[in-house]
Amino acid sequence: MTLEVLHEPAKTAASLRPPVLFVHGSYCSAQIWAPRFMPYFSENGYGCHALSLRGHGSSDGMLSWASLADFVEDLTEVIDTLDEAPVLIGHSMGGLVVQHILARKKPRAAVLLAPMPPSGLGSSAMHMSMLAPDVLWQLGLLQSLGPEAVSPDVMARAMLSPGNPPDAGRRLLPYLQRESPRAAAELLAPSQPSPVRGDAKPPILVLGGDADLFLPVAAFRETAAFFDAELKILPGAPHGLMIDETWWKIAADEILGFLKRSSA
Repeated sequence: MTLEVLHEPAKTAASLRPPVLFVHGSYCSAQIWAPRFMPYFSENGYGCHALSLRGHGSSDGMLSWASLADFVEDLTEVIDTLDEAPVLIGHSMGGLVVQHILARKKPRAAVLLAPMPPSGLGSSAMHMSMLAPDVLWQLGLLQSLGPEAVSPDVMARAMLSPGNPPDAGRRLLPYLQRESPRAAAELLAPSQPSPVRGDAKPPILVLGGDADLFLPVAAFRETAAFFDAELKILPGAPHGLMIDETWWKIAADEILGFLKRSSA
């Protein structure tokens, strides 16, 4: 099975920094990292790789049968192709995939960006049903009919902050796709990742916003407590931190600061 992996070499040729491997969340692919994060981390001396999990983007594999365990296997496979241990940056569902990899592989550092918590999406379903029931409805349309059927305005409100251009939703839609029904069902109550302690534990940052319509701050606190990780909450920040016009650089600089503190 061939997995799509985007690459962007470090702009600083003599850099001793480790590679960064990005893992996308639900309903999208590796392309979500290409506009902002990959060029910016490359400019800051990090060679960048972004994985499309099976059935996503141009990766092979049957999306309808893909499970969380399959996604963990995909990430393991790509890590094993790298010459050294990478920094792992996982968003949303990708953050949960990274959580599950930590008991198998020791990255140089791990950044969980607006991550699903170890307990799954129970808190998310309640959060969205109270704050954004129309987003839940649009996700159903996205899953059943594809991105052509969803409202650009609602998806922009779901993923982005109000400071984005009026056409931000329309520009967001090409990054979206259907998700695995099997994985989506599993995420409601997934098998928990193994906590990592002692010398096996890499530096871990949990980074999220308190204006996230998908996940409440309590979910980020749960994840940070589970892994004894550093926690940073950005006031006013949305779910789509890597593509939001207002927040992408703020989030990226938070990550770069964490990597500097962690000597990664």
